[in-house]
Amino acid sequence: MKRLILIFTLLISVFILTGIISIRHLYTRKPLTLTADAAYLWPKETIQGKWIYEMLPTGHSYYLYLPEKYRNDKDNESAKLPLIVTFHGSCEKGTAVQKMGSRFVAPEFQKKIYPEGAAVLVALSRLDYFTDTHSMSLLIQNVALKNKCIDKTNIIGYGFSQGAKYVVELACAEPGLFKGVISGSGFYQISYKELLSVLPVSFYFALSENDSGIFEQGVKTARLCGQWCHNSRYVQYQTRYHFWIELHDKTGIKDETMEDWLVSVVNE
Repeated sequence: MKRLILIFTLLISVFILTGIISIRHLYTRKPLTLTADAAYLWPKETIQGKWIYEMLPTGHSYYLYLPEKYRNDKDNESAKLPLIVTFHGSCEKGTAVQKMGSRFVAPEFQKKIYPEGAAVLVALSRLDYFTDTHSMSLLIQNVALKNKCIDKTNIIGYGFSQGAKYVVELACAEPGLFKGVISGSGFYQISYKELLSVLPVSFYFALSENDSGIFEQGVKTARLCGQWCHNSRYVQYQTRYHFWIELHDKTGIKDETMEDWLVSVVNE
C-alpha cells in the first residue's frame, strides 16, 4: 500500500512539474531570426527636421526618429535603443507623424522611456490602410538591421483604429517581433491558437462601449490578451467613442498610467 501511495505521489509530482515546464515554455519569447532583404535596405532618404523620411522600392515609406546622440552613430550596438513602431488609422497617412509619432519623440517621454531614449518608426500604409503582415515585418526587421543602435529584442507596436487591428494581427503573424503591443479602438479577432503564440507578448488594449461595431468585434481579443498574456492590461470605457490611447491614460491599477506600463515593459 505504501509503495502504491509513493508511486501515485511520484506520478502526480511528475504531472505537475511537466505542467509547470509547459507553461513556462508558452510564456518564453521565441527569438526572431532577422531577415535581410535587399529590397528594404537601400531607400531614398531625406531629412525632415528630426525625422528621416525613407521611401523603399517595395512601395513602403516611413519616418524614422533616432535620439540626437545616435543620428550620426547608428552603428553603436551598445546603445540598445528600444524601437516604438506606430500604425495609423485608415486614410490618415498625412497626419501620422503629428498625431502618432510626436508623442513618442517629445523630450519628456524620451527622458522617461529609457536611459538613452528610444527610436521611433512611423510606418505608413502603402494604400489607405495596412495590409500584408509579412512585408511589414520585413520592413521593421530591416530598419533594425540597418540601425545597429536599435535593440532588435525590444520593439513595441502602437496602433489606432485599423492600425490597432493591424498591429495585433502583425503580432500574431510574427510572435517574436514585438515585446509589447498597444491597441486603441482596434477590432482584430484572435484565434485561440494565435493567443497561445502571443502569451509572452505584453498587450495594452483599450476600447469604448459606445464605439459601435469596433467594440463588439474587438472586446473578446482585448479581454483574452489582457487576462492571459504576460504583464498585459485591458481598459474599457463607456463613452470615449473612437480614440487614441494617450500616455497619461490610467490602467486602473492604482495610479499607473499607460506610460508607466510602457516604461516597465521596455525596461523589463
